[in-house]
Amino acid sequence: MNFFEKMQKLTGVCLNEVQQKAVRYSKGPLLLLASPGSGKTTTLNMKIGYLLLVKKVPAHKILAITFSKASAVDMAARFDQFFSSVIRERVHFSTIHSIAFQIVREYFSIHHQNFEIIEGNLNNDFDKKTILRNIFAQKRNTIPSEDEMDELITYCSFVKNRMIPEDSLVQKKTMMPGLVDMYKQYEAFKVQYPGLVLLDFDDMLTYCYKALSEDEFLRNKYQQRFEYILTDESQDNSVIQHEIVYLLAAPQFNICVVADDDQSIFMWRGADVRKLLNFKKIYPNAKTVTMAQNYRSTSEIVDTANEFIKRNRHRYPKKMFTENPAGEPIEIHNLKRYDLQLNYVVGEIQKAEHPSEVAILYRNNNSAILLCNKLMDEGIPFYMKDVELKFFRHWIVEDILNIMRLSYNDSRVDILEKVYTKIGAYIKKGQIQQLQRSASKESAFDRLQKIVHAPYQEQVLKRAKQTIHKLQIQEPYEAIQIIRQKLGYDKSLKNMAEHLRMNEDNLFDVLNTLEQIAKERPDLESFARRLKEIEKLMRTSKMYKGQNVVTLSTLHSSKGLEYDSVYMIDLIEGILPNHEDIKEYELGNTDEMEEATRLFYVGMTRARHHLELLTYNVRSDVHVKESRFVQNVRRIIAPEDVKQTTARKQPKRPSYQVISENAITDESDLSIGHEVEHHLYGVGRITSITLDSIEIDFESVGPKKFMLDFCLSHGYLKRT
Repeated sequence: MNFFEKMQKLTGVCLNEVQQKAVRYSKGPLLLLASPGSGKTTTLNMKIGYLLLVKKVPAHKILAITFSKASAVDMAARFDQFFSSVIRERVHFSTIHSIAFQIVREYFSIHHQNFEIIEGNLNNDFDKKTILRNIFAQKRNTIPSEDEMDELITYCSFVKNRMIPEDSLVQKKTMMPGLVDMYKQYEAFKVQYPGLVLLDFDDMLTYCYKALSEDEFLRNKYQQRFEYILTDESQDNSVIQHEIVYLLAAPQFNICVVADDDQSIFMWRGADVRKLLNFKKIYPNAKTVTMAQNYRSTSEIVDTANEFIKRNRHRYPKKMFTENPAGEPIEIHNLKRYDLQLNYVVGEIQKAEHPSEVAILYRNNNSAILLCNKLMDEGIPFYMKDVELKFFRHWIVEDILNIMRLSYNDSRVDILEKVYTKIGAYIKKGQIQQLQRSASKESAFDRLQKIVHAPYQEQVLKRAKQTIHKLQIQEPYEAIQIIRQKLGYDKSLKNMAEHLRMNEDNLFDVLNTLEQIAKERPDLESFARRLKEIEKLMRTSKMYKGQNVVTLSTLHSSKGLEYDSVYMIDLIEGILPNHEDIKEYELGNTDEMEEATRLFYVGMTRARHHLELLTYNVRSDVHVKESRFVQNVRRIIAPEDVKQTTARKQPKRPSYQVISENAITDESDLSIGHEVEHHLYGVGRITSITLDSIEIDFESVGPKKFMLDFCLSHGYLKRT
């Protein structure tokens, strides 16, 4: 009886031929490409068992690295479930940060260097967030908002994880002002104390890499300590994490890297899918095994997802398949308005026999706010995979509530101080300081009129006082409209976004979300109370984990999970893909759009039997476009319907002037290998055509890539 027969008898697990091939390969580097639902965790555990029982590798010589503590605990538990009766020794299941900390601690001990961790739940004299907040305040002369802190922390982490040299950092126009300088000040702060180095979690990785690169004794010790290394979810590893794993695996390179390039969705954390795509260049003798059989989903879901991910050019060619029986077709719902999407989703949850097998997936945490509000109205409990409450502390939410508070008591200078620059009353900081010098129960606006010397400002202050005072008798929705329009809050927001390089769309999304909540409230007090109720409900949703309730999750956090029914919501241009994805794509950078494509693919492949994609035409009285990804899926599942729709719309198409009579305006006239002429670059040969792009190799300037629809609608290409 061979190993696999024994394991089937012992554990009930029967591996297919490809999985067995992956398990048996134990000499040299192996890239195990694992499609969604292909049984990678089971295969990885069986491989560890094979190394122990067949190859006789001692358990302490095996290092299994995974993405998170939870994943490491889960993998260890599943390993014990399979092998606890036959293997007594413990295998080392670890996160990359855990092993890095061991190495760094030993490195500093050898070199007699003291260090202190400044991140995590520690009661130290130094704290990462406090340090960064102080640096920001000194640089910008103001306290950072939560969004600004997030951007600063994310940037510091990204630089470290992508291993970007400090002298290569450039302050771009699109970045928060002073971001690069604040990063450099933070790095300098951590090494300013003689004999002490301050470390955040990212520094653990950089110092680990430094230790393994420069300290031969330490490098040899850890290379000899581990005879075999396995890494799970390697598509999520950052550049520096890949480099650390490489140094640990050298020189034998007995390493198994389990990954799916099609599920790499953490570029903003420093992940780089090119590390996987260049695996054979990094490990020249590497073998690649592809586990493409999906055991999770119906053939409709698998086939559509497999076709959809082909949008991306930078990936390993693979064909995911399943032997599962056919099931329901994927459903696409394009609803007239956003609120109808909420009504539909809640109705579907109410009809579900087993709500715990239903997941609502979305890209942004803000999508959950209004959904939770609706579920609260209907008395439907839910479990949130990520409880993100920053919305309720957002400075825009605070602004709106503070202006409403002023309507009840406009003598509160402490409140006016927080919003005086955003209500269009031309109030200056010095004037606020004058008010603060003496306490008074008189209206702050009346007091300001006595100290200003410009008649026009007196009139503005009178109008501002009257407008704010009237808010208390308005319904909350109308009150917010007045704040936005009459008090000029929208204009102020636009100016701030431009001046401080903030994402304007994200800011107005917060305002629009507040408006939606306000629509159902009768007065300002009930509106403020409702916000607290939603926040509390979301915070306590964790108590429903493991119970028979629906799951709400971001697409990022849904990876690795599966449900009978999945509803992907808010599938519009500007959310998935978001505005930054679209902007970068139009500038010729496809990295962000390809990652957005992978994120959509991850969502699709969470569903076992039932998948619905939801989009709409109007949100907050603004017309929005259906996501191009939904359009792509529509073409895949019903190509004939799309052709007929396109044919009906064709006569309307050229609202642009066609450059010549020979201009190509129909995609069917384009083929790979054909010569075309571009109005700027001259004659070239088509080398690639995807659903939304075309690449042409020109005689004059070489290869160029263009948006396909843009070329066709503008008549930029013509027949030669």
